[in-house]
Amino acid sequence: MRIDHCLILAAGFGTRMGAIGQKLPKVLWPVFEKSLLELQVAYARSLGIEKIYINLHYMGEEIEAFCKGKSAFEGVTFLWEKPEILDIGGAIHNLASKVNYRGKLLVLNADQFFYLSKDHLFKILEPYQKHAGVLFSYWVNSSLGYNALEIDANRLVKKIVKNKDLAPNSRVETYTGISYIDLAQLTKTPGVSPFFESVCPFEKKDIPAILLDGVDYWDFGTVKRYWETSFNILQTYRVKSTHPFLRFLVQERALKTWKIDLQQISYHAKSANVINLNADAEARDLGPSIILAGQNVTKKNAPMVWWNDLNEEVK
Repeated sequence: MRIDHCLILAAGFGTRMGAIGQKLPKVLWPVFEKSLLELQVAYARSLGIEKIYINLHYMGEEIEAFCKGKSAFEGVTFLWEKPEILDIGGAIHNLASKVNYRGKLLVLNADQFFYLSKDHLFKILEPYQKHAGVLFSYWVNSSLGYNALEIDANRLVKKIVKNKDLAPNSRVETYTGISYIDLAQLTKTPGVSPFFESVCPFEKKDIPAILLDGVDYWDFGTVKRYWETSFNILQTYRVKSTHPFLRFLVQERALKTWKIDLQQISYHAKSANVINLNADAEARDLGPSIILAGQNVTKKNAPMVWWNDLNEEVK
């Protein structure tokens, strides 16, 4: 089998990243030494995908300026959505129109990693190659606000159950945002369109969902999840430095192991529970913090994320 194209979704408004997210696009938030966007491009390439696309809308100029001249983005195509954002369905059709609706497409969220090796991904996709679209799902707690997929015995999607209709604190299967699409089977749809109407209309077509149960999941999608996942990486390194995702980060020079203090669970810092991403002197005498950039950092009791003149409390 093959995957011809990859679309990395980067057009969102970053509203879940607080005040910092209104100045620093979410896709440029760093996973230690590399941005989320750089790592997603590297991951797509590790799957053998050569044609990589990134859609842009909100703060697109800042994202393009960051990427310009970086070898990591050589050969990557940026797809602008103007004057309005196209929704996910529209973004996929925008790409499809550029390639004459030919080929197989993998869609990735910029702020999440479901870390699968190329062999593993191709193995689980193999039985579903003839389908128009394939969703990837995983288990979540309904109290976290997710909708649920209703799946039949053949793993076909039958319904989306809104979160308000779910029992609280229950285990439900939800869509990850990752999908595998046969562009040739799409009905051409210009402009804005929702994903489940124009790309994976499960009420009209057989759309299977592959459950990613037990697969590594690293979520950076909110300030709180960014914080938890960043420190989880350090905790994981403490117990298993050979973990596949950590090996990926080291290989991509996102994680410089000599900066890790395993006793204090810190990075480039002399204080416990501090991740300092400034390139210069190590951070000292601070409360729990992630310093994305800037020196104007003060000690606070609450966990904080700092970026230049802005800070965000982790709640």
